[in-house]
Amino acid sequence: MAYEALYTRGRPKNLAQLIGQEHISNALTRAVNSKRLSHAYLLVGTRGTGKTSTARLLAKAMNCEKVLAGQSLSANEIPCNECTSCKTIDYSPDNIEFDAASNRSVDDVTRLLSGAYLAPIQSHVKTFIIDEIHMLSNEAINSILKLIEEPPPNVAFFLATTEINKVPMTIRSRCQVLNFRLIPQETISPYLIAMANKLSVELENDAAKKIARLAEGSMRDALTYLDQCYAMADKKITLADVNETLGLVSDSDLDEIISAVQSHSRAEVGRAINHAFRSGLSSISIAEALITRLRDIEFENLRGNISDLDNFVDAVRKAILEMQGSGVPDIILEMTLMKLAAPKIISVAVAPPVEETPTVSANLNEDKNIFHDIVKELPNSTAMMLAGVVFEKISDDVVKIIFHGASNEKSFVKRGKAEFEKLFAQKFGRPIEIETAVDSDSPKPKVEARNEQSKNFLDTAQKVFESDSVKKI
Repeated sequence: MAYEALYTRGRPKNLAQLIGQEHISNALTRAVNSKRLSHAYLLVGTRGTGKTSTARLLAKAMNCEKVLAGQSLSANEIPCNECTSCKTIDYSPDNIEFDAASNRSVDDVTRLLSGAYLAPIQSHVKTFIIDEIHMLSNEAINSILKLIEEPPPNVAFFLATTEINKVPMTIRSRCQVLNFRLIPQETISPYLIAMANKLSVELENDAAKKIARLAEGSMRDALTYLDQCYAMADKKITLADVNETLGLVSDSDLDEIISAVQSHSRAEVGRAINHAFRSGLSSISIAEALITRLRDIEFENLRGNISDLDNFVDAVRKAILEMQGSGVPDIILEMTLMKLAAPKIISVAVAPPVEETPTVSANLNEDKNIFHDIVKELPNSTAMMLAGVVFEKISDDVVKIIFHGASNEKSFVKRGKAEFEKLFAQKFGRPIEIETAVDSDSPKPKVEARNEQSKNFLDTAQKVFESDSVKKI
């Protein structure tokens, strides 16, 4: 007996086995038990998500003896797969399947549907399953439309499509629409492991995740990939087996490229990309795999953050567009990675030098030093106004200083504040506001604790303002 492919062995036998489409199986279970099944269904979704399998299950359910007996059944009992009808319907002349992609003309459709007005031969309901309904010509669509609009007794239609936008609204409005979702990787992966166990083969978790990601939401594709790996495996399928069998660049090769770019080593990038090319994959396949790997690193936190990740992905994505139709795709990918790996010093060398802007620290003493450095740049007349102030803080682009006497504060605001703010703005590269306050109860400065230059400075300030209300900074 010929080997049966996994995607046929893995087809659901009842509504409960519709993996990843629970919203549909639940709705159909309620419809069966309440006897509200429609005569026409439009099944919409991407490839391999269960559209045709669901149509076959419904065709079985409409003729299942347990369902017709009016029993209240659970999803894993619809259809029962035990009665004569369930066992023979796949070969019944009352169950007609055809592919609209290869039978597009009105003559093809007329011939296939010619028996719609005849009573079923051995079934309760005559069923028509039409795949890729959107591929039919306009004339062929019109020939089906009348049948769906006014169906003969005991006839049901199941129309499947991957492109609902190409199905005329006249068809859509006469059918119950079932929308099939992409199956999540988290759902596909454990199903693959369970299927491998039935085959007496161990499928490693990482290998199952890789296959599930490649399937892009299609259970049929996932089972096809597993089948390929199973054919080449012994008793265990590893991630390396999946990469080798399906012709994929390994994660280790991709990590080598990413690390080389991250370390800004062009030599390492050259070695890493050449190693990846030896896998025999096209440059576009390697670039696409690189983007997927960067995504995995970011979302699964496999290791620390990569600097400029967005730029990395964007550069590779642009390279893919350039590689399409190019005669030198390998060189385009190499040069893209080389540019990404260029040492940062190159970009700095061609840029004009920028003076480092002082930053405000959380350390009061360090902030005082900044304050004093700027005071030194003031003219003596302005600097002497600040001889007795108390520096309080620099925060939120505001410098706060406290004067002991109100007259000193008013003099500074009138004659020195604007100049002081200008110097601060030049130093910090942004507007800085000087906020002043008066506290007459603050203690006098201890002049004797200062060096000779500071003492002379304070003595002069006291004489100018005729005050001894100078307070230690």
